[in-house]
Amino acid sequence: MKQKKIMILGGGKNQIPLIKAAKKLEYHVVVCDERKDVQGKQFCDKFININYMDKELVLQAAVKEKIDGIISNSEPAMLVVAYVSETLNLVGNSTSSIQKLLSKEKFRNLQKEAGVFAPSYKGVETAEELIEAVGKMSFPIIIKPAESSGSRGTTRLDNFDEEKILEAFEKCRNFSRNNRVTAEEFVKMDSLIVNEADIFVLGNEILWDGIMSTGRAAETPMLPMTTNFPARISEENLYKLEKTVEKILKQANITHGIYNVESYFTEDQVFVIEINPRQGGNFIPKLIQEHTGIDMYKLLVSTSVNDLSYYNSLNSYKRKNSYITLQMVFAKQEGAYKGLYIDQEISDYVQWTQELYQYNDFIEKGENASNVVAYVDLKFGTYEEQTFFIRNIEKYIYAIVQ
Repeated sequence: MKQKKIMILGGGKNQIPLIKAAKKLEYHVVVCDERKDVQGKQFCDKFININYMDKELVLQAAVKEKIDGIISNSEPAMLVVAYVSETLNLVGNSTSSIQKLLSKEKFRNLQKEAGVFAPSYKGVETAEELIEAVGKMSFPIIIKPAESSGSRGTTRLDNFDEEKILEAFEKCRNFSRNNRVTAEEFVKMDSLIVNEADIFVLGNEILWDGIMSTGRAAETPMLPMTTNFPARISEENLYKLEKTVEKILKQANITHGIYNVESYFTEDQVFVIEINPRQGGNFIPKLIQEHTGIDMYKLLVSTSVNDLSYYNSLNSYKRKNSYITLQMVFAKQEGAYKGLYIDQEISDYVQWTQELYQYNDFIEKGENASNVVAYVDLKFGTYEEQTFFIRNIEKYIYAIVQ
């Protein structure tokens, strides 16, 4: 049998699990990256030193290498993945389908086209346009970069304040890949629980093994903080969520890949915040494997070269259903980092930790996802144990700052 050849865009730490999964499957792995000393270079069969955001250069390389599939989990690279797969008739999606998910403006349009709820919104290019748009909206409002990820720059305003609107515009424009900014009316979230999921799509089928609940603190409701498997969601609400997401993806003509979904419930409807065309960050694929036993990297890699053996095996695979929690630690104030506090009462449940700062490093107050200080992974024996600790988890785990 001919060895499968897969191209992976990006050779950084986020792509290494994809590279290793492909090598484990004994595929020939081609990695593209403009950085000559990138980590993934040492694990692949062939390294091509090109800018993977240049779609024509990547296409030329793909044709020359005679690849069987192309993937990435870098959000900006997903348009290039779509362009190459579409041009070469490989497994994947059209560029127009992916663009509808990448752009917050186009995504809100997509929701309306699909007949599901979307808040009132407006996309702008200038500060003057933003001021005019905000003046016509009901407060509170959210100002966001039109193309970005990780809540970067996202700002909530509770009343009209021209100076704050201008500040938010500049901040969001700096984070936005297309220099556009959006404003939308805030959708109230009483529960402070976001239903997040890494879902896998193949044709008309969607696997929902990666659904989780992400708790958020009252003072920072836009920051993902406590991720829990299994999800805290009723069967009825899960059904509503699944049907809503299916409508959106069908309207966008999405047929393959892993998508990170964020949503929550208002009093009477499902609000899908966004659907990102890539795997979730914050170790989500690793957590899904801890919870279910399913290897999402292997699933994405294998199906991308039209190898359906692992996908088909999941039909009879018995999920583990472990009780997994990931605590993302943010600082309550800026200052010198003095370490990670983990209370003795919860320490036996800790599986692993990762601190992103060293002792005495300056850390910022947690305002967006990029301000995370540390990660703590926990595994509980029962649902009741997990529920007991996550109610007041910041009492047991926090950053010490002076």
